[in-house]
Amino acid sequence: MTTPSNDTEQNGLSRMQGGAGSRHGRIGHGQWAQGLLLLLGLLLAALLPVPALAQSSGLPPIDARAYILMNANTGEIIAAKNAYSPYPIASITKLMTLYLLFQAIQSGHLQLQQRFRPSFTALHTGGSSMFMHPGLAFSVEQMILGMTVPSGNDAAVEAAGLVAGSVPRFVQEMNRTARQLGMLSSTFYDPDGLPHPNNTASPYDIAVLSRAIMTQFPQFMSFFDHEHFTYAGITSPNPNLLVGRVPFITGMKSGYTDAAGHCLVATGSQNGVSLIAVVLGVPSFRDEGRGFWKASWQSLKLLDWGFAKTLWLPAMPELERTAAH
Repeated sequence: MTTPSNDTEQNGLSRMQGGAGSRHGRIGHGQWAQGLLLLLGLLLAALLPVPALAQSSGLPPIDARAYILMNANTGEIIAAKNAYSPYPIASITKLMTLYLLFQAIQSGHLQLQQRFRPSFTALHTGGSSMFMHPGLAFSVEQMILGMTVPSGNDAAVEAAGLVAGSVPRFVQEMNRTARQLGMLSSTFYDPDGLPHPNNTASPYDIAVLSRAIMTQFPQFMSFFDHEHFTYAGITSPNPNLLVGRVPFITGMKSGYTDAAGHCLVATGSQNGVSLIAVVLGVPSFRDEGRGFWKASWQSLKLLDWGFAKTLWLPAMPELERTAAH
């Protein structure tokens, strides 16, 4: 899957030239001309842009600003485009909020069935909501589903307060944890993903975070595969349209702002192999449902291709390059 570096190509060329000289001694004018043409061709090839991983592998076109496909079992990168540059990530931010919340539950600081009443800060948080109401108690379990399904900003702010005591302290912990996980292109400004220039991450970083959740907290993965969530008499759908419709899908998280476009992290498992598809910046539509449909479709194309390549199709690079055209 990887393309040899220019250094490797040059070493191979040196060996080829040395071998020819040792076997044949002096080279005739015709052979010399052919060798010069070959050398020029190799140099030209070295100067041309190296094709993107997806372009030479048979992967269908993915309409997104950036994406990555990672094997969650091994950490191998299977396909990528602009995967190491930071972009706005909207509510994908909540994956870090959930990671820290899962840590707090696992350590015993919080329990799933604990009940709380929403804080003033959470009740006055705008954007997408799990519809917390003044005085209406909720459980930690409901708060998690309020983030994983309707992407409630109120739930994320409430989680920040319960875990760290305040939103500013929680954001500090988000950024510290990102560095610990190796998310070197990520910065967090809030726990919910509301628009801010400092809320950015790369597809690679998001895949690393998603993998950390899958491997460190497998007992909580079921929170990501709910098609609907009902709280306070209101039923909200999951914008990840793959959940409940595609049998191998296991989660994970959607996001949207004007700056970020439609974003989706989709995870799936088949035959013991788990894959993570991160798609950022799918072109936005005025119809938000249509945008999430398109983001879901791009993610499904990545996962389908990844499972085919990983599980069923033998590694045949020559045929892959032919299939890409």
